[in-house]
Amino acid sequence: MKPRIIRPANHEEWLREREYGIGASEVGAVLGLSPYETPFSLWLKKTKQVPPEPENLAMRMGHVLEPIVVQLWEEATGEKVIKASAADIIYVHPEHDFMRATPDRIVRGRKKIVECKTTVTDVDKNDIYPYWIAQCEYQMLVTGIHDCDLSWLVKGRYFDYANIPYDQEFAEFIAERVKEFWNESVVGGKEPELISVEDFTFKGSTHGTVVEADDKALGELLSLRKLNEILDRDETEANQLKEAIKLYMGENESISFDGKVLATWKTGARGRTFRLKDKNIDELINKEDEEDGTE
Repeated sequence: MKPRIIRPANHEEWLREREYGIGASEVGAVLGLSPYETPFSLWLKKTKQVPPEPENLAMRMGHVLEPIVVQLWEEATGEKVIKASAADIIYVHPEHDFMRATPDRIVRGRKKIVECKTTVTDVDKNDIYPYWIAQCEYQMLVTGIHDCDLSWLVKGRYFDYANIPYDQEFAEFIAERVKEFWNESVVGGKEPELISVEDFTFKGSTHGTVVEADDKALGELLSLRKLNEILDRDETEANQLKEAIKLYMGENESISFDGKVLATWKTGARGRTFRLKDKNIDELINKEDEEDGTE
C-alpha cells in the first residue's frame, strides 16, 4: 500500500496538518531520545495544553541553511534532488493516519530520501545521534522509501553525510511506540512518564509529599551545601547537583533523611522554588565529619 500525500497550500496549512499526527521530527521525543523534547512536553503540545513553540533563531537558521546542505550533498554524491520535493509535502502512512512525515528532499530518478541537519555540535559519523537515526527510520517507514542519506553541516564549516539503512525491526518498534503514544496519551489522555526537571517543574509539586533521600541524593545534597559555602564555587557543578536533586524529588515538595527535611521544591504563585535546609544539612555534614575522624 502506498502512503497518502497531502500538499498544503502554504506553511500555515502545513503546521495545522501537523497537529493531526506525529511527524518524523517528533519521534525522538516519543522515544525519550530527544535532548530538546520529552514525551510529556510533546503530549502537552499535542493536546493543546500549552501553545505551539514559536520558531527560534536556531530553527530559522535550519530552514535557511537547508538548501546549502542539499547543494553540498549533491556536490559530494553527484546525485540531484527533485526541486519540487523542497515543498512541505506530507506523507501519511497507508494504515495509520496519525503517522506522518515530511522528508527534506527526494532524489531524482530513484527512491531515496535526503535528510538535512545543521548543528553547532560535532558529529561522529560512526556514532550518529540516536534521535537523528530514529527520524530517518520513521520517514522510511511512513513513505515506503527505504533508502535515506542523512547529511549535516557543523558550525557552517564542516559537512558530511551517511547512508542510513532501513532497519525494519527498529522501524516497527518505533511504530508501536508512536501508536501507543498517540492512542493512549494524545487520544486517551494518559499522561506520559515525567523524565526531566522541566517536566516536574511544569507539573508542580504535590502538597505535603516527602521523598526519602537515597545515598546518591544525600551525597548530592551534602555536596551542594558545601559548594554553596565556597565563595569561588563552581556554579556549573552546583547547578548540575540541583538538577539531579530536583529530578530525584519529582513531584514531591520536600526531601528528607532520617526524619529531617533537607530541601524543599514547592509550587507557588511564581512556579516551583528550590531551597536547601542549611541547618539540617550542616548537622549531617558535621556528623559525617565526626564519623570520618576529621574533627
